[in-house]
Amino acid sequence: MALFPRTSRATPLPGDVVSLMERFGRFEFDPVGTDIDASDVWGELQAPFLPFAQSDPHGFARALADAVLPAGGFALFGAARTVWNLVGSDFSSPAYGAVRMAALEFFRANGVPSNRLSAADWRFWQENRSEPWLVGRPLPTPEEARIAPLAPGELRRIAQVTEDPDANVVYVAAAPDGRVKAVVDAPAGDPGPTRCRFDWTSADTLHDLYTWIGEAFQTPVHWVADELRPFIPLPPSRI
Repeated sequence: MALFPRTSRATPLPGDVVSLMERFGRFEFDPVGTDIDASDVWGELQAPFLPFAQSDPHGFARALADAVLPAGGFALFGAARTVWNLVGSDFSSPAYGAVRMAALEFFRANGVPSNRLSAADWRFWQENRSEPWLVGRPLPTPEEARIAPLAPGELRRIAQVTEDPDANVVYVAAAPDGRVKAVVDAPAGDPGPTRCRFDWTSADTLHDLYTWIGEAFQTPVHWVADELRPFIPLPPSRI
């Protein structure tokens, strides 16, 4: 039985729609971490749905909801993003809202931090749900935290974002105004060995600075220094 009433008997969706939506959802969530060629995404995973989406947006959303809600997983996110892409960001319907919320619940259940959501999806969650997204562990107090004072001129490495050799690396150092600052060492832009450093943020104390960085990361990155680790509130995501 259809989860949402249809106005026509036939559903012009391919039989493998769940698989296609699952692939598109994985690509949209982490395009670098998938084996999907970006040049194939439009032709294989989006364009075939365009005629149905544009001719009957509400019917398209209902048909997708009936297909992906029982399946769950990344197919939910793929379907939500497909409606967004092909029908429009201002489109609204009960079926689309149900798929979009189910996709967010899937991410939340698997520990995906809110900083992995788009601004629009985060706003949609806040407008429709009152509970917090995820609840992290309490931060250490200044007395509990084990943070070594910075030595004069010290540039202390505290995090590496990914395992890639050219990954962004985060350091902390004293700032000229007597505060402390986070410094990011990153590729300069063009492929090659050239790198650059820039100030990310600053704070009055290392405790305050680590608190800000922990909230920015939300979950552990590839490598985290022991003194920063207690400030990262959430465990690694399960997807």
